[in-house]
Amino acid sequence: MLDIGDRKQLFIDERFFAEREGIGLQMGTPVQHLEPVLRSDRAWEEWGIGAYNTVWREADGQWRMWYDATMKTGLPMEGARRLGYAESADGLHWEKPVLGLVEFRGSRDNNIVAPLVEQQSMQGATVLRDERAAAQERYKLWTKFQPTDEERAQGIEPGLWAMHSADGLHWQYYPDQPNPPRTMCDTQNMFFWDDRLELYVGYTRVRETQHLSEAAEAEGKGSYRCVGRITSPDFRHWSAQEIVFEADEEDLQIPVPFQRDDPRPNIDFYTSCAIKYDAAQDAYFMLPAAYYHWGEDDFPATMDVQLLSSRDGISWRRQGERRAFLRQGWDGGLLSGMLFANPWFIPVGDELWLYYNGTARRHGGREDQRKARASGIFRASLRLDGFVAAEAGYGGGSFTTPLLQFAGERLALNFDGGAGGWLRVEVLDESGQAMQASEAVMGNGVCKEVSWQEPIGKLANTPVRLRFEMRDARLYALQFLR
Repeated sequence: MLDIGDRKQLFIDERFFAEREGIGLQMGTPVQHLEPVLRSDRAWEEWGIGAYNTVWREADGQWRMWYDATMKTGLPMEGARRLGYAESADGLHWEKPVLGLVEFRGSRDNNIVAPLVEQQSMQGATVLRDERAAAQERYKLWTKFQPTDEERAQGIEPGLWAMHSADGLHWQYYPDQPNPPRTMCDTQNMFFWDDRLELYVGYTRVRETQHLSEAAEAEGKGSYRCVGRITSPDFRHWSAQEIVFEADEEDLQIPVPFQRDDPRPNIDFYTSCAIKYDAAQDAYFMLPAAYYHWGEDDFPATMDVQLLSSRDGISWRRQGERRAFLRQGWDGGLLSGMLFANPWFIPVGDELWLYYNGTARRHGGREDQRKARASGIFRASLRLDGFVAAEAGYGGGSFTTPLLQFAGERLALNFDGGAGGWLRVEVLDESGQAMQASEAVMGNGVCKEVSWQEPIGKLANTPVRLRFEMRDARLYALQFLR
């Protein structure tokens, strides 16, 4: 029996379908706003805004962004990438404040917050506000880090490094770097505190699959990129890595117009952008960048973003029949090359805002500076909880849940019935007999309260099933309210 209490429930899989007829799962469609909210316009951004960025909104309403400022030199040379900082009052109009923290070309008149030495290099970062940490570690970040040549000669190792800060501006390195050691880090490494597990969970690039081995070649995979998962109780000591997402047979067999002579797959997954969605029970999402490269010199060397969901952060379901969640834009525009989703989902009214990096560049291309700088950070907006819907078509459909118990007095739905769609709910007992029925629900809203013939609260904490009958409508979420 499912105990859903008063937590929000999402329709991201078949969990709530004991029986169904005429009901399918439909991926939501975000609006991709075509004007970038941040462009490169500083000397330390001369090669554009990189792929790995973080946007966060504080409790007081301030918007904050830590972004990937790139230089022409490029890794593994010194000083290739830095972490810039921007802030906003509305999430749309951003300023790059002069912070005076880190020196660049003899001046501190800049918005650079890390790394701390100009010749060090860090490939963007994932930034997390950690409410359970001590004040001096309230903000944490994870990043690919390159020490200076002199530091490397002294034995300081590059890799996945962690930093902490009290305010998100003044950063310090944790001791005992890299953290964890010997971990592949050439991507935006994701991490968060999982209150369900009471552990930090990290998602990283898997080193072992990026080296061509006889076994991999025999399987027809060659070297490829995939997503690993590690956990830690303290953000210092980490578990062994397990692969949780990689291209499967369906990916490896996609039809292509022409084929290079190469054992590598035609598609692999570059980043994860794996996130726990705390607004709902047992809801995790991943927005990996799918990298397409079936021709010579990795042609077309483009990326878009898919949507995956999970109940535990380990087993992942591909949504939308693997179609893009964030799609490329017009040819020649800033969204015509590669797209990378960035953390986090930010609720704004009846929407979720998601920021992502877009560039006209292709992966590994040798573009001139003008094209390399053709990049920016963009915003997408999605209906609140609008990842996936239980959908009934024009002729209608129905589904019945498994046995469950709830806590609360009222039922609210995230429901879109358009002009002529509707929904009704019945409460059934363990034997399937109707105990209570609702009035018809119509219209469109993210928190539409259901009206009942009798108060529903008297059935709280009782094993029941819910039967939904609906027509030409989408149901994104349900929640019992106290």
